[in-house]
Amino acid sequence: MLQTKIKSLSVLVWLCCAFFSAGSVFAEEEVFYLDPMIVTAYRYDADDGKPGYHKMDEQKLETGNYENALDVIQELPGITLAARGASGGFNAYSSILLNGSDRYVVVIDGIRSNWNGSSYNDFDFSTLSADMLSSVEILPAVAGAVYGNAAKGGVIKITTKKAAAGVKTSINLEKGSYGRERENILHLGRKGDWSWSLYAQKSIMGDYSSARHTIPSYENTENADVKITRSWGAAADLTLSYSAYSGRYTAQIFNYKNMGTIEAPNYVKNIFLTDGRKTENSSSLEYNRKISDTENNIFGIYRRGSEAFYDRSVNVVKPWLMALRTEGFFDRYSKQWHAKNTLTGGFEYYQDQVLDYQDLLANINDRTLISKAVYIQNEWQMDDEIKVTGTLRQDYNSYAGSKLSPAAALEYRPFDKMLYTLSYAEYFAPPKQLMLFAPYGDEVLKPEEGKIYEFGAAYTPDDSLTLKASIFHRNAIDVIAVDMRVSPRRYANVAREKATGFTVSAAKRFADNWHASLAYSQTQVDIERKEAVPVTINIPHGKLVFDLVYDQDKYSAMLQGLGIFDQANGRGENLYADNTYWVWNASMNYKINKNAKVYFRVNNIFDQFYSSWDNDTDGVLDFDEWYAEPGRNYQVGINYTF
Repeated sequence: MLQTKIKSLSVLVWLCCAFFSAGSVFAEEEVFYLDPMIVTAYRYDADDGKPGYHKMDEQKLETGNYENALDVIQELPGITLAARGASGGFNAYSSILLNGSDRYVVVIDGIRSNWNGSSYNDFDFSTLSADMLSSVEILPAVAGAVYGNAAKGGVIKITTKKAAAGVKTSINLEKGSYGRERENILHLGRKGDWSWSLYAQKSIMGDYSSARHTIPSYENTENADVKITRSWGAAADLTLSYSAYSGRYTAQIFNYKNMGTIEAPNYVKNIFLTDGRKTENSSSLEYNRKISDTENNIFGIYRRGSEAFYDRSVNVVKPWLMALRTEGFFDRYSKQWHAKNTLTGGFEYYQDQVLDYQDLLANINDRTLISKAVYIQNEWQMDDEIKVTGTLRQDYNSYAGSKLSPAAALEYRPFDKMLYTLSYAEYFAPPKQLMLFAPYGDEVLKPEEGKIYEFGAAYTPDDSLTLKASIFHRNAIDVIAVDMRVSPRRYANVAREKATGFTVSAAKRFADNWHASLAYSQTQVDIERKEAVPVTINIPHGKLVFDLVYDQDKYSAMLQGLGIFDQANGRGENLYADNTYWVWNASMNYKINKNAKVYFRVNNIFDQFYSSWDNDTDGVLDFDEWYAEPGRNYQVGINYTF
């Protein structure tokens, strides 16, 4: 068996090396053609018409009038959100899964943006305002060969708005249910060699209704974002970015305590309010140089900081605090040897730091994990029908060691309307700091490793219709989860994991002003050891997303439906507020003139009572005492651009 695996790996390495050396075959050719998307190494996000790729574009973002990136991603296939309702501040601690995994890579404007110091989700999407977004994309796991080592579930790529020629300023004022107030301003400009964007937002929300009862809540947040770019013609540009987020919140916590002993338990309700704060800031400097018509290089440095803590609560004996910082740099070089062959190589270095962490058991500070990686990728358009991409990535982690991860992707287009894709990738996911250093962690944890196979097909019979289907299978070893067999519970490499999932989707343009899309996703994750608490308990049996968009002259509108089927995934009833449900949202826009528009959005039109957080309490809490999502609510706003 071991010899077979070594032989398989050797074949993959040999294939990749063959791909890397393919450029020399075409060395005598004189014709060069430069594809800028390849040269900047954004190779995997070039076409959302491919199977396994899903995108929320700028038209849907503007028509939908979303508040933040968290609202956006849950509308995309393959995303599972297990949230503790709408209580302020809890967005950072929700469980966000991509293709059944909480290990994925988040990329914002080409820069890896994960938090690896936390034991919660890898990125707090609620801190990123939707007004800043140009697109949000889901990429398959093979994209992690370039973007990051822990792309077990895939890659979430976010692109923010950039300035066009001239100067434009947009002011937005919004009011809504639950005492909602939101004001923001976006200023974009480009003059000569300089371009810039400035953004600021203030948002407030109070108590909300879950369609059954009122849940005490409060949230007061502020966002600011500045981006300045200096260009030297088409040869190079230098971009300096800075963003900051600050929020105060009050949240209600539903859980229970054992006032007795393990032998004679006495479970009682434990429902209380807690006040807290959260701040984030990030800065980056990126230099993008076009060396020649066939060469491009990007170098960037970045730094991010995050701090979240409880201010006050009678039920929290010791204040909870988590302060994190990530800083690093990267370099990415692309060379197009020939119209059919492009080589991309790069390296990255970053360190994740726990500056301070405190809870009832822990007091941790000044802990650091260092990650390094080099990679090389070759894309070879063999002919009009076949394109092959091979990648080798070498990762090193200061605690988890090193791993060489191959990846290969094949695209086959037998005719213009049909595309097949086949890919193989290996991933390497080191444990996060809290999994290592907290009292419930273990410094001898092994990294989680696995193999991912993906197959897809896309059919476009005409310009108005696209049909896609994709399926993946994943094998993982040394899966990290909370081991329930020991006391006290702690993180451990508890299991092997096998996961299989698929997505089928259709997008249809009925006329110039009508567009609809439908996507159904299903993921099944099998854990070898059942005594663990894996994130997979939050995966429903199926998820269906429906969009209908209308856009003509002064009017635009979007109807969205989200269907969740068997949220407990065969584990029984009463684990959630509702096991199978639909939530419908609608957004309508009217352009008063070329500068002004008014909009109206209604969420949860049919006032569905539902929750996405497993709140199984063995009957201690009543049915209404859930981390329930908001019931029917409204937003109305006006946007003026000059």
